[in-house]
Amino acid sequence: MTTTANVTIARDFPHNYQVEILESTGKFVSIGEPPVRIPDGGEDVEALTLKITPADSAPWVGSFARGFAGDELGSGIYAWPDGESLAVVSAGYGYVLKPANRGKNWVRLQPNPITDTRVFADHKLIVFTDFTHMFAYGAEKALWKSERLSWDGITVTQVATNHIFGMAWDAEQNKEVEFVIDVRTGEHTGGAKPWAKR
Repeated sequence: MTTTANVTIARDFPHNYQVEILESTGKFVSIGEPPVRIPDGGEDVEALTLKITPADSAPWVGSFARGFAGDELGSGIYAWPDGESLAVVSAGYGYVLKPANRGKNWVRLQPNPITDTRVFADHKLIVFTDFTHMFAYGAEKALWKSERLSWDGITVTQVATNHIFGMAWDAEQNKEVEFVIDVRTGEHTGGAKPWAKR
């Protein structure tokens, strides 16, 4: 895993494409076509712009709309567990697509916004976090969604082979509390319990 221009790049799974972060629109000229806007709202918006080169076809440029201004929510490029697809997180918004489809048939990832992303190559899954939950995806589908872990705010503190350790905000105690989640099942111990009957 590396970080370039505030964008995490994780190539933990086999993949048959190349991705380059484009810093300016001046580089579009070398591609010979305008960028594909994802999603296409009909106008230019703040975006993470990538040159994507599939193994067996010409390169294309994708402009992935940012979820939020600023860099508080991370951005990243992630090889997908199926060995073909690409996940892009652009300041909190997440997308997954097959590079060979040239920006067609993309899917918006849950959660929204994405505040943290962790890759578990041994289990062939990726875990995305928002302010209250965690969501795991495998090669073909969503695998699990955790119960609510926090009233509002999750911080991942450590990652092990089978577990994620973190802190969750408990409004009733007015403090952060520890939790541990099993990435194989989505079951957890600890955390806040805003969903529990009191």
